[in-house]
Amino acid sequence: MAARRDVWRGVTAAAAALTAMGATAAAGLLLLDAGRFGGFGRLTAAVVAMAVGGSAEFGAVPSGGTPISVRGSVGVMPLGVALAGAVVLGWLLLRRWDGLLVRGAAAAVAFPAGAVAVALLARGDVRPPGGTAAGGISGVCGLPAIGPLGRGRSLDALGVGFTVPVWPVLAGAVAWVLVVGGVCWLVARFRFAVRGALWVAGGLAAACLLVAWAWGGPAAAGGVLFFLPHLVSGVLTLGLGVPWTVSADGALACVLDGAAPPAPGGPLTWVAAAVLLALGALAGRGGDPLRRAAWLGAAVGVALGGLALLSQVSVRLGIGAFGLSVPVLDAGLAANPLAALAFGSAGGAAAGLLAGGLLRLASVSWPAWRDRAR
Repeated sequence: MAARRDVWRGVTAAAAALTAMGATAAAGLLLLDAGRFGGFGRLTAAVVAMAVGGSAEFGAVPSGGTPISVRGSVGVMPLGVALAGAVVLGWLLLRRWDGLLVRGAAAAVAFPAGAVAVALLARGDVRPPGGTAAGGISGVCGLPAIGPLGRGRSLDALGVGFTVPVWPVLAGAVAWVLVVGGVCWLVARFRFAVRGALWVAGGLAAACLLVAWAWGGPAAAGGVLFFLPHLVSGVLTLGLGVPWTVSADGALACVLDGAAPPAPGGPLTWVAAAVLLALGALAGRGGDPLRRAAWLGAAVGVALGGLALLSQVSVRLGIGAFGLSVPVLDAGLAANPLAALAFGSAGGAAAGLLAGGLLRLASVSWPAWRDRAR
């Protein structure tokens, strides 16, 4: 009977995680005013499917029977949506220590099934607001006016269809739920205290949303809701010296000429150092200092390596006519995950040692701090 209850709790946790992801995706799209494109529910499903590893494929076919179409894909994971689901799933799985493996196994079956259902819903048509001229490819990189994107066309003449392939979503959902389940097992096995860290992270995220809204309006807040983890990854990796690269190939590669991410180092180094020292101070009480530094280095390295891997962006664009397809753009933005892992591990370990030394110095010179640390 207890095992059956844990199975249902695991299924409920998976459903709650997908619901949280859907709510976060819908909120972000509303802030970005994506409802004007139509198909809001299906767009929300597409964002959720992309948050577990899917990519959106799209095609633009003009009205009037023109035999030329534009097809492409966008690969970017809205980590804010993925993180919302991970927190909800992990929180519900860890409500009780006993039965965790049963709940995790049930969630590992239910969550991918739900993600596949969401991916099947993530297909439809959207129509950009009319009245805007579509110069498009016309005149870009020396190309002539081509079919649906030629001069004189209006965007309301284009019907843009999108889909999210199911198999990448299934594979990503399986990996996603296994990672969350593995982290929950580590928390339960070593009795890590994560509640306080989650409240702090949630408060910081809310503060970032408010600042973005105040400075850039609802659209900026929607972007932060989707991509705040990307921003954190970029700041920390660049601050630690991990370079980001922009790649572009194809006939339209010239549109990215001169585009480059910020150079590593500089002021971001101080930001990364402050963040790592704060983490070291939070982890710097009790136990062996070297072991604490090693744990912090491993945690920071794995986190930054994973963020660098998941923060990669790719865009592909091609033109099809008479059964033939010609690629015109293959662009990407990425950081080296192995470099992020190595630099993050070294930076985290160094910050752990330095923060531990500063805490010991404070406990010697200020006894009140020592009493508080106990």
